Amino acid sequence: MITQDQLPMVAMTSMNDTHLEDIIIINKLSEAVVNKDTVLTNSILEELIEHTITHFSGEEEMMREKSFPPYLVHKGEHDRVLNELKAIAQGFSQSDGDFQLVMAYVDGSLIPWLINHIQTLDTVTAMFLQNGLSPCSSGRQG
Repeated sequence: MITQDQLPMVAMTSMNDTHLEDIIIINKLSEAVVNKDTVLTNSILEELIEHTITHFSGEEEMMREKSFPPYLVHKGEHDRVLNELKAIAQGFSQSDGDFQLVMAYVDGSLIPWLINHIQTLDTVTAMFLQNGLSPCSSGRQG
């Protein structure tokens, strides 16, 4: 489980709102796993995948529109995590409900990654998108 106060905030309200939606779905998933509800866990995994696709594609579109210099690095992280999430969902459905697999991923990988990703890449991205600040800019005009 992850609480709202654990979630770093960035310079864009829309990104913060999406991250709050992330934790709501992650917490629903954790609860379904704790309750060992196979059908609900599968359903929430699919919901999380769909939400994550929308979340990442929205950020990536904004980065492309503003020509965000480290776009490929940020997108690469999105692609990696989305592929992991899909593999976990597939592994869960093929294992007839390996709840330990899902819980280990959520607590040991997904939540720490989300917090770190927001603190690093999303923070820089939001500042750039909001203010037009380059991540490599010193703030001086040339």
